[in-house]
Amino acid sequence: MSPTLYHHPVSVPSRAALLTVRNLGLDVEVKVINIYTGEQNTPEYLKINPLHQVPVYADVDIVVTESRAIICYLASVANKFYPTDLKKRALVDSRLFFDATNSFPAIRDFARPVLRAGVKKIPQERRDVILAWLNSIELFLGQSKWIAGDDLSIADFTFLAHVASAKAFGVSFDKFPKLNDWYNRCKELPGFDENEEGSQLLADKLAGLLEEPLWN
Repeated sequence: MSPTLYHHPVSVPSRAALLTVRNLGLDVEVKVINIYTGEQNTPEYLKINPLHQVPVYADVDIVVTESRAIICYLASVANKFYPTDLKKRALVDSRLFFDATNSFPAIRDFARPVLRAGVKKIPQERRDVILAWLNSIELFLGQSKWIAGDDLSIADFTFLAHVASAKAFGVSFDKFPKLNDWYNRCKELPGFDENEEGSQLLADKLAGLLEEPLWN
């Protein structure tokens, strides 16, 4: 069995894991699980992940679920983008925890009611949460060149997956100049265009279900 990343491009956490794979230059098979046809619920996939979610990283002797666990594992094995200095690593970890408790909920709570509950209009408070979240990232980038210090790290990959989604929704970065500068620098990273495509797929899916513009 070759290393495999089970993935779907609409999944923001899945794109974060894929960005990590691309930036580490790993030889990993990327297997797309069609979450729209229920492939994640097949007996074969449930043996890999009983929680029927993507992403999953699987190798001969290990299966890792949860995107940030995958990211940390792959970066630790490669000894790249995840500092061994404990103080520097603590900053990266703090950003990863912020990402899990702020970035993901902001995007999830904006999109999931439309995708799963048939909501046709997104409440203003959901939009306000996204703007507040982006402002927090602006503050982070006022302290350092990259998300977790002056060196590129795995925190940048998972933040990029989420921020690209907001960009695809139509959010303007004009009020977030440091974020905008960071985003433009990220365009040079491996996997950037691939991540953009997945972000746009999500945005297009949402736009097709709404009775109003995706972002005003």
